[in-house]
Amino acid sequence: MNHTLHRLFWRIHFWAGLISAPIVIFAALTGLLYALSPQIEARLYAGLDHVTAPANATAPRPLDQQVAAALAEHPHEALRYVVPAHGATDSTQVYLQAAHAHHQGKGEHDHGLPTGSIVYVNPYSAQVLGQLPELQRFKTWSKKLHSSALQGDGWRWLIELGASWMLVLFATGLVLWWPKSQAQGGPGWRALWPRRGSSKRLTWRDLHASIAIALGLVTLTVLVTGLTWAQHSGDNFRAAQQALGQGTPKAPKGLRSQPADGSTALSWQVVHEQVRAQAPDIAVQLTPPSGADGVWRAENFDRSQPTKRFTRVIDAYSGQTLFRSGWDQLPALSKATAVGIPFHRGEFGWWNQVLLILAALAAVFSVVSGLVMWWMRRPRGALAAPQVNRQTLRQLPTRTWWWLLPLVGALSLALPVFGWSLALFIGIEVVRLLLEKKTPMSSAA
Repeated sequence: MNHTLHRLFWRIHFWAGLISAPIVIFAALTGLLYALSPQIEARLYAGLDHVTAPANATAPRPLDQQVAAALAEHPHEALRYVVPAHGATDSTQVYLQAAHAHHQGKGEHDHGLPTGSIVYVNPYSAQVLGQLPELQRFKTWSKKLHSSALQGDGWRWLIELGASWMLVLFATGLVLWWPKSQAQGGPGWRALWPRRGSSKRLTWRDLHASIAIALGLVTLTVLVTGLTWAQHSGDNFRAAQQALGQGTPKAPKGLRSQPADGSTALSWQVVHEQVRAQAPDIAVQLTPPSGADGVWRAENFDRSQPTKRFTRVIDAYSGQTLFRSGWDQLPALSKATAVGIPFHRGEFGWWNQVLLILAALAAVFSVVSGLVMWWMRRPRGALAAPQVNRQTLRQLPTRTWWWLLPLVGALSLALPVFGWSLALFIGIEVVRLLLEKKTPMSSAA
């Protein structure tokens, strides 16, 4: 690589580390908590999530009785949706919302934080096992902590900022590390093995690179999938999906039930049995009609089996399916997202959790090792940032600008939070260059 370009990338890598380091530490540690949520929830909520199946193989009570039992104990809360018991020892979960919030149109969330609650019902006896505010579920709490520091949608930009710059950090770090082949006198693939004994700083640098590269594919998957549902970059991603015709199929707006004279609405039990007969063997979520001409909505509640994903809209009187979508109807990008996001959440089992835990620990180590290397090379009383001055920029080949500027522009458009922070960073650098004295370039600032 051109020495001047190497120095520019080194400074970008340094700035990216300064910007993202505290956010990366926060995201990695909170992500670590979230990855462990299945085991933590199994201990915390076993009495709510599971029941003892009767020995005499008693059939569950009709779903209508189970829902009625939950509403009878919480008459001042509005019904949102129900997750019927799927396994023999599962409880039925009835999701509620405070009635005043429902009438005000806030829906199930307030500024991105769940404000509803979950009522747990024994499907065999229709007995209410207990109620828990949704945000008190450890998985929900840790998810919101990870995505918005429990501050709601207004703070989601912070994680988007860290993830954007971490992509830059990873890309520039890989370019800076990339070794010459053995045929050219370089170490080749041996560069993946950390050197020991020659220099403490070299050992730290090799560990810093090797560990990041070893978990690089996992880290990139987590970063990209996280950005696809982030606040600003997620909006851009969904807009691009629609433009490419790759958006997730959704039920047309305006679907309504057609009640005939004397017709009666379908019961919870009838709708559940109909969905169970036609849907994949997976936990489902049933949303009741809103109003006399409203429709039933059914979809998979379990997100860990992407190929069993489905959505159905059902006429509340005839039971006719008004809209149906499943895995086969998803375009390629939507299928990739349907797999990538559950992977990001660690929902594919213990192996998925192990990879996420290792990636989180690798991210923390990258920050710590980067700080250690900076401290080792830092002259006393100086910042020790890789120097780039006006002479450095003038020495960059013209062809470099032809690919670098479009790349930066495209990233800034796709990742708006990155673009805004980059504009601030460039502004600071421009002011610094204008104020600097015309001195020969040294090895460090």
